[in-house]
Amino acid sequence: MKDKLQSFVLFSILSGIAVLLFYPFFSELNIYWQHERESSYVVLIPLFSAYFLWVQREKLRGLQFNRDEPFFSKEGLVLLICGLGLFIIGRYMYVLFAEALAFVVVIAAAVLFIYGRDLFKITLVPILFLLFMLPIPYPIYFAVAGPLKYFIAYMAATFLSLINIPVFLEGNVIHLTSISLLVHETCSGLRTVISLLAISTAFAYLFLKSYRSWIAIMAAAVIVGIFVNVIRIFAIGLLSYMYDSTVAMNFHKYAWGLVTPAGVITIFLIGYILRWYEERRDT
Repeated sequence: MKDKLQSFVLFSILSGIAVLLFYPFFSELNIYWQHERESSYVVLIPLFSAYFLWVQREKLRGLQFNRDEPFFSKEGLVLLICGLGLFIIGRYMYVLFAEALAFVVVIAAAVLFIYGRDLFKITLVPILFLLFMLPIPYPIYFAVAGPLKYFIAYMAATFLSLINIPVFLEGNVIHLTSISLLVHETCSGLRTVISLLAISTAFAYLFLKSYRSWIAIMAAAVIVGIFVNVIRIFAIGLLSYMYDSTVAMNFHKYAWGLVTPAGVITIFLIGYILRWYEERRDT
């Protein structure tokens, strides 16, 4: 009990220091996410992470300290130093992604440093889940979203041509009789994919047992995230052909609020199918 109390006090002190150290970063991250409409889900990430820990509360309560091991983990100390170093570099170079990554690393390092490997293993997934809060570095974002926007445009144009709608594809521009649709990086569906990956990870952690099911639902999240954005562009093109560009653009304003819930529902359906398959296999 004394060891646990000492560890809790030390962890609380380090947490307080970390909050003071990272406070400017929190303000900048909040401003960043306020300008990212499609990433509004990030406010739920810490809540899910906390819920994951609550689910594991019995394991955490039953964990006993091994007094044959050093009180503090050397690996945790090294990781803590690396995390703080990364934060300093990110702060100096104004790289928000590096600061955000450093915050997650410092949390993981503090747990490993104070509580050791056993508790670290239990809390690893809840801590790593915080990575979904990280802003995507622009070089990585454009490297992925660039080719993806061409694929989205190609698939949407293909679906339109299959129902005999006159369409001409020029790179990432879909030319129709009444309108030309520019599929920008923001229309690539990358942020939708990441949000669905977060949801699929949460579902897998809470309800799925096998790693095959984890891989299956996360792969499904990528496919569904891309597909719903293809449908969004296809629907805009279809409306512009059936009605006019005004109707199509009005739909475009609210399309994200329609396709994302559709993607979430699809992921839940796939998840429950995988869970049903696991239960049937185990019986």
